[in-house]
Amino acid sequence: MRIRSQLLALVVALVVPIALLAGATLVQLQSVQRHEHEERLRERVAAVRLALDSQIEAGFSVLERLAEGPKAGTGLVDRSDAGALFASQPLWRAISLHETTGSGPNWQLSRDGLDEPPVPATVLDAVRRSGRSHASGLLDGPAGDYRSYLAVPVARPGGVPAVLVVSIGDAQWIAFLRRYAVPGPGTVTLSDRDGRIAARTLDHAQWVGQPSLAQFRQATHGQDEGAMTVRSLDGTPYFSAFSRLRSSGWVLASGVPVAVLDGTVRKTTLVTVVSLAAATIAALLLAAVISDRIAAAMAGVLEMAAGIAGAPAEVSDRRLENVDAATVRQKVQEAADARRARDEAQARALASETRARSIAEAASRAKDEYIAMLGHELRNPLSAIASAAAVLSRAQGAEPERRRAVEVVERQTRHLRKMVDDLLDATRLASGKLRIERAPVELSTLVRHVRTHFEAAGRADGLTIELRCEPVWVEGDEVRLEQVVANLLDNACKYTPAGGRVRVRLHAEGEQAVLEVADDGPGLEPELLPRVFDSFSQGARPIDRSPGGVGLGLAIVQQIVALHGGSVEAANGGDLGGSVFTVRLAKASPSQALPAAPAMPAPGRALSVLIVEDNADSREMLATLLELEGHDVRTAVDGPSGLEAIRSASPDVALVDLGLPGLDGHALASAARAAGAPTRLFALTGYNTDADREAAGRAGFDGYLVKPLDPAALQALLVAHGLLPASG
Repeated sequence: MRIRSQLLALVVALVVPIALLAGATLVQLQSVQRHEHEERLRERVAAVRLALDSQIEAGFSVLERLAEGPKAGTGLVDRSDAGALFASQPLWRAISLHETTGSGPNWQLSRDGLDEPPVPATVLDAVRRSGRSHASGLLDGPAGDYRSYLAVPVARPGGVPAVLVVSIGDAQWIAFLRRYAVPGPGTVTLSDRDGRIAARTLDHAQWVGQPSLAQFRQATHGQDEGAMTVRSLDGTPYFSAFSRLRSSGWVLASGVPVAVLDGTVRKTTLVTVVSLAAATIAALLLAAVISDRIAAAMAGVLEMAAGIAGAPAEVSDRRLENVDAATVRQKVQEAADARRARDEAQARALASETRARSIAEAASRAKDEYIAMLGHELRNPLSAIASAAAVLSRAQGAEPERRRAVEVVERQTRHLRKMVDDLLDATRLASGKLRIERAPVELSTLVRHVRTHFEAAGRADGLTIELRCEPVWVEGDEVRLEQVVANLLDNACKYTPAGGRVRVRLHAEGEQAVLEVADDGPGLEPELLPRVFDSFSQGARPIDRSPGGVGLGLAIVQQIVALHGGSVEAANGGDLGGSVFTVRLAKASPSQALPAAPAMPAPGRALSVLIVEDNADSREMLATLLELEGHDVRTAVDGPSGLEAIRSASPDVALVDLGLPGLDGHALASAARAAGAPTRLFALTGYNTDADREAAGRAGFDGYLVKPLDPAALQALLVAHGLLPASG
């Protein structure tokens, strides 16, 4: 049948070019779709890597802030400070502080409250050698689990730095990956710098701690990011993208099986081939039908009736599946929204990191400014003391100059002691360790006592201090209330010009005792007024810093008043036109006078005194002072020789430093008491907390003296123990 052959040839001539064009299009489509899959995989790795880097860098930032906290200068980090931040770090399994290698931690906090295995010495030594923060690789744990560590140095003056260490278990790594990894086929793997697997979202328990494939390690060596086709640990061909963490040098990789990646392309190819085949078959069938109809028509025309009838061909109805345009539009919009949300999340993470860096830089600047200010405040009295020492060494026979030099040394020593006491009080108040011993206190007497002390010490020279006080009783700690009055008066005197006035007014107002301290100085700057009671907060100072101080006095006032249940406020424009500070406390009933204690018998003024002190200058000067008072003085340079002197000589008094070589002060006191020595033991130390005093009492000490030694405090202690008669 020539007509059918011609029609079939026409169909073939039309179908072949279409098939060739479709084949080329399929090849191009396969390349485009594979590239899109690869780009999405790279974006997923980058997003997870950014989240993980942000988490690790935030952890380092938190550790470094802890290491630079209020106790950083001592090499110690407060456990409570660490505990307050521990819960905010989901990656952390445990945190601990280590002073020396080979011994246990100073303290430790863990997520489940159980003891953690010892931190490897390699981690501690790496930090101490470099003096910088360190992120370890994946290390074996004692119970078949795995650990990695983040560690930062904590500087200690004159010694090996302590190390603040955070441990992260493989459970924390895999939990992070499962929380932040984008759901979908394939797996996400985290490897350390040596290629050891720390976490894998597919079969984690089987592969954690195992080395990654050599081909993968070779491909990622020295590279920050990239992509490749490799076989996975179980032999499956994978397309993988990787990115190196900038915070630790670890490698994060995400892979999708090649079969999954090419599945969509194969599906599209199959649909196209089937469609082309169906179209070709339909065309061939249509050609057959048309040819049959043409043949039948021609047979009718030619009136060939003899047994020639064309049977119609059976044609299958084949249709391409309709595609819903609205659904396509919806899916494209969802993909665009997801991409936009991912970009916004990355932008927020970058902004958060920038804010954190700004806060850290501001804190660093504030720390540097405070250290510079503190250095200035310490150098001033030290300079005066050094000059006075030079005067004493040269002013032979010049008694007025020598007496003036001694007054300078005494005054500047008091100034240094007050600065140190303010720093220690601020620390105790911030940690809640300052105790208030309540008793009835008559405030007007206390105020007059403080003014007398100021005038006798020359702290109000050139100023007039006016008192308008009426008797008012409160329930409180007399020593701490005296500190409140002294700090307010000291602040007023600092900012009052020469010839100016300071007015102290005390009166009752309803059920409250009201204390007002006003000056005629320049007043408080408006921007300073809301934060005048903050620690280290000070007004504008000239370069000479003539008012002096470390910015803690008013903060201590506010916190002591708060411990008494009262309030304090600051304002400008008082009676004298400057600033005015007002303290309000609850009134109390007047106290009944207690009978005076009977006078102790006076055993005589010459005492046998033993000084146990390892600092040569302190030991020599204290011995000289006591000898000038007429006492018989012996000295010892360490704990064992001090104990032997107590046992052999039985002195009346022993002044014992707590930090002694060979045998510390607590052990010396305990041994002396165990031997039945009658000597009165007084601790001499730079520590001055309630816990330190209680520990000294338990060890067997009879009294407690704080360095630098105040001769008046020593005299009062000797009188209180009946070793010297009370004066006058």
